Amino acid sequence: MIKKILLLFSVPLLFLGCAKEDLTPSWVKIEPFTLTTDVSSQGANSHAITNVWLYMDSKSMGVFELPCVIPILDEGEHTFEMIPGVKNNGISAKRVIYPFYNTFKIDGELVLNDTLTISPSTTYKNSTVFSYIEDFEGAGFSLVKGPTSDTDIVFITATEHPEIVKYGTKCGGIYLTALDSVFTTSTQSSLNLPKVSKVFLEIDYRNDNSISMGVIARYPDLSTSEHTPLVIMNPQTTGEEVWKKMYIDLTEDVSFEVGASSYEIYFLSYLDPDKTAGTIYIDNIKVVHF
Repeated sequence: MIKKILLLFSVPLLFLGCAKEDLTPSWVKIEPFTLTTDVSSQGANSHAITNVWLYMDSKSMGVFELPCVIPILDEGEHTFEMIPGVKNNGISAKRVIYPFYNTFKIDGELVLNDTLTISPSTTYKNSTVFSYIEDFEGAGFSLVKGPTSDTDIVFITATEHPEIVKYGTKCGGIYLTALDSVFTTSTQSSLNLPKVSKVFLEIDYRNDNSISMGVIARYPDLSTSEHTPLVIMNPQTTGEEVWKKMYIDLTEDVSFEVGASSYEIYFLSYLDPDKTAGTIYIDNIKVVHF
């Protein structure tokens, strides 16, 4: 009889020991970032923020590609911080926090099995210096044709080509043919860039022909050091081109030239093999640093 009573008590204890913790999550949905700029001093609000570094109550929750939906085993009021990230030099495997964008911070309530939707926004940090902006909105532009260039950059207007121009009223156009197969250009004014902090170039482009860019260092004795192209913007399929944005890290190329007094940015393009014509559009070129 005693054995039967012990058995009856042991059964409910067994089930209590196997009871599982409630794993019902709350959900956080993060929409793509928006960027707000002072157009007159910071240029257009184009961006390519692809990732977010998410913190909840100062605790890292991970890095996520946008847009995203994230399960969180918690509920109630929390503080969320979202740091914008980009593809460094256009490489998907090299996603980094973009140091010139501000962190987005918001308080929100998590409800189990419900979704908190957040639409983050950002601006450039106040300490960001814009050493160079070319948005092709003026009467002329600050890129000069190189001595070996067969062709020159031209204005493309939204009035004549609304299907091409995406930002403002104009962009720059480059046309290559079998006869005019080389394009080179550089910034007209020399840039004073820091050697001890991050320096980035931003550019919007739409192309069915490759184009590369690099850095030229100028020295007080008037000599120059032209670096090999830092990145190549690969061609898109003809007829399927879209505007893309690239963030190009100039930091190493700039800091390498310890004795340089100033720098220039250059662009270079040859007609791609097996092509009879190539088209490149560029816009919103910025050089930023602290």
